[in-house]
Amino acid sequence: MSNKLNWAILGCGNIANDFAREMNKMGSKVYSVANRTYEKAVAFAERYNVEKVYENIDDLFTDENVDIVYIATPHNKHIDYIIKSLENGKHVLCEKAITLNSDELNKAVSLANEKNLILAEAMTIYNMPLYNELEKIISSGELGEFRLG
Repeated sequence: MSNKLNWAILGCGNIANDFAREMNKMGSKVYSVANRTYEKAVAFAERYNVEKVYENIDDLFTDENVDIVYIATPHNKHIDYIIKSLENGKHVLCEKAITLNSDELNKAVSLANEKNLILAEAMTIYNMPLYNELEKIISSGELGEFRLG
């Protein structure tokens, strides 16, 4: 079995472009792309050497070659796309905010657990050097006891 995952990107906005560009820089390839506007998905695929473009977004979820779906659509569509991905056996990396409310999140997490799939929210803030340094300072205690509200 190969360790290479076939990534599908759903949505072609700025963040999706950043994601595809970074995947290419790392030597990874995005397998497929879907977007509300097919022409935009075709242009995206040409720009990032993506193998497959779906005319119908729902075809992404049933493509047996897709292992993981990166969701970069408006927030109000996240839960629908997360559920469709998970129901079809796909891991999910979803842009923040992952859902609109805790009920949607609980539903998604339950389904991911039931299907033994990974559901993750793309939170770059936790990897920024500034926040890593702040964590060290807070953990050191040099500022005193840290308390919320």
